[in-house]
Amino acid sequence: MMDSETGFSLAELLVAILLIGIAVIPLLQLIPGTLAPIQVSDSELRLSAVSTRRTEEIINQLRSNINGVSTGGQACSDVPGCWVQWTIATEQSSAVQGVGSLKTVSTIACKDTNANGACDATEDQVRYDTKVTSRP
Repeated sequence: MMDSETGFSLAELLVAILLIGIAVIPLLQLIPGTLAPIQVSDSELRLSAVSTRRTEEIINQLRSNINGVSTGGQACSDVPGCWVQWTIATEQSSAVQGVGSLKTVSTIACKDTNANGACDATEDQVRYDTKVTSRP
């Protein structure tokens, strides 16, 4: 009768854990770098919602009346310390019957940290650009 047992000894198990740990640690250091671009701050999400909402409002107004909206800015009603500003520019316009106008709309929402009523380059901001045509 043989008295041999099969399995791993404690030393073998510790060596295996050590080797796995040495292999995994460098991989774990890569994880924060890969997740950083995906993470968006709460402030950016709120600014994005404000900018999107204002852009949609402007588009709807321009579709009703292509000359009905002009460049402007206002404080955000639902986000404290937020400012949203928009620029409307005529890109093309035609006097020809059946040809409409093309407007460029740029909307910027920012965290107005210095409370000057403008979105400065140093402040967190979200920008949306779009084009709207009139429907003759």
